[in-house]
Amino acid sequence: MHDRDIIYLDANATTPLRSEALAAMMPFLHAAYGNPSSVHRLGSAARVAIEDARAVVVRALGAERSEVVFTSGGTEANHLALLGLAFSRAPAVIVTTPIEHSSVLRPLEFLRQLGWEIRYARVFADGTLDLEQFEELLRDDRVRVASIGWANNEIGTIQPMAEISRICRVRQVVLHSDAVQAVGKIPVDPALADLLSISAHKFGGPKGVGCVVVRKGVELAPLLRGGSQERGLRAGTENVAGIVGMARALALATREVDAFVQSTRRCRDRLWAQLAEVPGVRRFSGLGDQSLPNTLMVAFEGVNADALIAALDLSGVCVSAGSACAAGAAEPSHVLLATGVPADLARNAVRFSLGRDISEALIDAAAERVVRAVHRLRDEVGQPATEHETWLGS
Repeated sequence: MHDRDIIYLDANATTPLRSEALAAMMPFLHAAYGNPSSVHRLGSAARVAIEDARAVVVRALGAERSEVVFTSGGTEANHLALLGLAFSRAPAVIVTTPIEHSSVLRPLEFLRQLGWEIRYARVFADGTLDLEQFEELLRDDRVRVASIGWANNEIGTIQPMAEISRICRVRQVVLHSDAVQAVGKIPVDPALADLLSISAHKFGGPKGVGCVVVRKGVELAPLLRGGSQERGLRAGTENVAGIVGMARALALATREVDAFVQSTRRCRDRLWAQLAEVPGVRRFSGLGDQSLPNTLMVAFEGVNADALIAALDLSGVCVSAGSACAAGAAEPSHVLLATGVPADLARNAVRFSLGRDISEALIDAAAERVVRAVHRLRDEVGQPATEHETWLGS
């Protein structure tokens, strides 16, 4: 099977590098190789390229130039935001949710060892934050930081960030949001958060580059120390080509975001309409405006996620599971468990996430292969399915 025959439905994991971003990067991978810290002409050209890219990012996001700090990606962005906040002040209380990405949850667990108290706000079955309980948690004056992801990478839930921001501002709590899955897929207003994490490869940029948008007045301690790059917040020679590619991809993604929402939602709903005909299918992701338009997470009763993913891979369809490998065993998704999904069902969950090049024809072809694979796998194990569909979410 040729790569051109593959139907890629794993865009929440990564996206292909846009040709426009690659073209913008090429000079800095070859001829314009200067170190941005050098004062000669090659170094100066690299420094100008970074600042020009920063200006593009600022315009695309609606931020200010001094607020953008480039990093090596979303994980470092989350670490810089959370650990940088914590290392700049005395231990207190941080509020988050149990459905955050591991690059948020694990740094917070590390901070627990350093004396910080981590509290988890409740989420409903569709993954939406319980605002009433969240506000109650923030009434404790010891709460200094909240970290709430803008959109969930597995079930696609978009949090009510305007209301979350309002609650945090009233209580004078610093708000960090992991917006890695949101930027480029839906409109995002960085002004709603004090710190915002972004990763380029989620919207057609290169891997290994991202940024944190740090609102003026928010104090961070650097994690990487040495040089004075990025206003002293991120030491080390900058990834010039990556930064330039990220800026180009971000400009395109934000300009095209409305078209992306419309096309992916139409195709996502078309995919669900066909999968919903399969007996014993459960849907965990929402279909409304409060869910990512490109994301569909389902489980088929009696069909193991790993087996289905392997079968689909052989048929040319690329998807991901809602579980992670821990110590050689498939662990159910912590996101699904937190929303009340039983562990045995969570282990069967598969995520379909659509990219900007999706079409109805590709969706129809993918749906046919999914249905065929589900029936074949059920036949192999002699597993009958229930005759009705049920699902969680809204």
